[in-house]
Amino acid sequence: MSQEKVVETFDRWADAGEDARMEEGHGDVVRQVIEALDIAAGERILDLGCGNGWATRMLAQTNAGVQAIGVDASPKMIARADELHSFTIRARYDWGSFENLEFKDAEFDRIFSMEALYYATDLEKALSEACRVLKPGGNAHILIDYYEESSTTETWDASIGLDLHRKNEAGWRAAFEAAGFNDVATKRVIDSRAPAPDAHADKHALHAAGTLHIHAKKG
Repeated sequence: MSQEKVVETFDRWADAGEDARMEEGHGDVVRQVIEALDIAAGERILDLGCGNGWATRMLAQTNAGVQAIGVDASPKMIARADELHSFTIRARYDWGSFENLEFKDAEFDRIFSMEALYYATDLEKALSEACRVLKPGGNAHILIDYYEESSTTETWDASIGLDLHRKNEAGWRAAFEAAGFNDVATKRVIDSRAPAPDAHADKHALHAAGTLHIHAKKG
């Protein structure tokens, strides 16, 4: 999968206002996870695949002095993030790829990502880079809906015309361990908002499967 094709897709989604739909669709799960993280004052957090920066801004508001930096490969998503930015928080949004993070070694206390990592053009390199920029003892919290146990997502790659990384829970744990992470664990997070009773069966199945939360630590 080429970086250019990924960027083209997300630029198009930014033009169509899909960034707002992503925030609405994933907001509840992200809030649940962030509230449980107990982020300490002054932490420095990297948000991989930040889109319009909505989760970056949530992270920056968790405690005093927290600095959250969002990275996205789509220039139009970064432009949207800048438009929506609040100068009352310590957040910024950088253009860049997962595979070549322009940060120093051990720069971040925590890494966060919502529905982005499986778009990486080189997943092994992306995970290696994430581990590199994380401080020893730092934590990564990766959230994805596209995984094998969530059967209704199987056709997502074909529907958007991209070759996405699809793994089962054990496969995702193994990928993080191979990149140098320790204590890798997975669990499901269920959106507290149930689909409407008359919603399509696929929506009910997607909700029941939940979002996969991958938690990994750098030793």
